[in-house]
Amino acid sequence: MILSVCSNPDLLSIMLIINKVINLLKMLVPIGLIIFSSIDLLKSVIATDQEGIARKKAAIPKRALAAIIIFLIPSVINLVMIFANDTFEYNSCFTNATPEAIKAAYLNKADNAVAKAESTLNKIDYDNASLTVLKLENGVAKENYKARLAVVLKTIQDKEKSKDIVSKKSSSVGGSDKLTIAGSYSSSGNGVCKKGVALTSEPDPSSAINCWSYVNKSDFVYPKDPKTGLPLGAWPKNYASIPTQISGYHTYAGTFIFPITPTGNSYHFVYQHTGIDFMSNFGTPIYSPVDATLVYSEWGHTTNKGGDETSYSVTLDLKKAVTVQGVSVDTVFLTHMSGIIYRCSSTSNCNRTVKKGELLGFSGNAAGSSTSIGWAPHLHMTLYGSAGYDNGLVSTKIEALYGIPTRASSFKIQVGG
Repeated sequence: MILSVCSNPDLLSIMLIINKVINLLKMLVPIGLIIFSSIDLLKSVIATDQEGIARKKAAIPKRALAAIIIFLIPSVINLVMIFANDTFEYNSCFTNATPEAIKAAYLNKADNAVAKAESTLNKIDYDNASLTVLKLENGVAKENYKARLAVVLKTIQDKEKSKDIVSKKSSSVGGSDKLTIAGSYSSSGNGVCKKGVALTSEPDPSSAINCWSYVNKSDFVYPKDPKTGLPLGAWPKNYASIPTQISGYHTYAGTFIFPITPTGNSYHFVYQHTGIDFMSNFGTPIYSPVDATLVYSEWGHTTNKGGDETSYSVTLDLKKAVTVQGVSVDTVFLTHMSGIIYRCSSTSNCNRTVKKGELLGFSGNAAGSSTSIGWAPHLHMTLYGSAGYDNGLVSTKIEALYGIPTRASSFKIQVGG
């Protein structure tokens, strides 16, 4: 208890005042006693009261002794504390009660409070840290802590917004408060499931989904684009409860976020190639990893067009190229999607601005074995620039971008990061 007082700047400030009062009393009380005794004696002398004079003279030593004792009391208390605790911890309560020590204590308290707020991202801890920072006299330190707390507050607010988005589906596609299906799409389709056989036309999603015994067809719906009547692929049946915009994300290289949550929230290195694979459950929501322009959102924009694979793909153009791991990146390519939110096949009819964290579609499947029907649901993402897709970032460089240990066997991530 006492030791906590010694390091508490608020209580040290009170002790500083108490010390000043004690020091003042140390001087005033003895002086007062001497003056009082002198005046008292002088009155007796003037009155020629010999008996009174004798009595007053006898009282002078007692009063002098009292003045000395009062003067020495603080020193005696300090001495007792030193003997009671030879590490001088108690005595430091007095020595710490100086303007310089109090300023240092406030700085230390502010540093600890801000660090705690940054760690917990808790509003109460943020408020406590803000109150402590306000008491700082050091202008440079105060502004530095305020800047750090501003980041903390934004993160807290973003987290709250993200919760609201999940509960209220605050963003929308097509101007409603949820994803809407303009009409169902169904045709006989070709339903081709043979591995490695390239399809020449887009299969009917409601038929093609039968290619995988791992997928329950009734868990999905098969919307069409309201403008063209073309398929938008397979969407999870609970699409209306899926947020169409997320926030509270962490950016990497100041630009990118994780576009998807992998299976079990855990990323596993697959193999080194141009791009990176996020193994995820079939139908997992995919969000835009960047602020960009949507220039392609279609079926078939990939060499993977086998009947046992989903081939919906999205291409995003960054307004300004970003240098990542020595490569100038201005394009993001996402593929193997089971469904897409928008359908457009060229810059002229796409040209849609998408925000970081905006829902673009759902993960699908790409062949994962050399025999029978391949099953390896995942999202493939490539980052590349003017040098072309084949010169894009390889897996390990994208891992480095996201701070994932090289060829990680297990690394916890979630959409947004």
